[in-house]
Amino acid sequence: MDTVRSADGTMIAYERSGAGPAVVLVAGAFCDRQWFNSLAAELAADFTVYSYDRRGRGDSGDGSAYSIGAEVEDLRAVIAATGEVPLVYGLSSGAALALEAAAQGVPMRKLAVYEAPYMDEGQSDAAALGDLWRLVAAGDKEGAVVRFLSLTGASSHMVEEMKQSSDWPGMCAIAHTLPYDVAICNHGSQSLDWLTSAAVPALVMHGGDSGQWGRSSAARISERIGGAKALEIPGQAHGVSDDAIVPVLREFFS
Repeated sequence: MDTVRSADGTMIAYERSGAGPAVVLVAGAFCDRQWFNSLAAELAADFTVYSYDRRGRGDSGDGSAYSIGAEVEDLRAVIAATGEVPLVYGLSSGAALALEAAAQGVPMRKLAVYEAPYMDEGQSDAAALGDLWRLVAAGDKEGAVVRFLSLTGASSHMVEEMKQSSDWPGMCAIAHTLPYDVAICNHGSQSLDWLTSAAVPALVMHGGDSGQWGRSSAARISERIGGAKALEIPGQAHGVSDDAIVPVLREFFS
């Protein structure tokens, strides 16, 4: 494990593996850098892969007050640590963060994103974000996880099943970062006009089994980035498999 210092002084932890052109992986909600272990192992045959803990997760620090700009600076710091202009892949809210960074001129050779969870324009959920901040401030991490899952459409039955799984304690452990994910996604749901400043070759992906929201979000993103390519990955939902995504990333990044 290595660390790099972000603009506000927060220490960000990352791991490096493989050899070849640099690829930076940006994870989504509930995930630290370990989430990408299997994907990193697959890509390491062709690329030098950088996986990092977003702020507040894993071995990374956290700031005293959250802002999207601070998370963009974290990613900028990790990108600088590669020593080159890297390739970037973002998943879910990590895709939304990578798009924010691209729009703010963070250097990237190419950008691949999978299902940034944007609602249709004007449909951001400020009430849910407020609820999450209040639950986190009260120390109710389980309540924050349940509230976040309600945003994803998870039924009460599904939530109860999750509570019995071995993943539940880990989900609750980083529940304080869930408002970060919702804040980033809300920004893209309000408007994507800011994304027109992104000047990077982009591949905007969604799963064929994700439903209309995934297709709509991908269309909105690809319309704003000049020359972006939209791609549907058949048979995949929001939890895209390594078998499905690795060949696509290899082809786009080569």
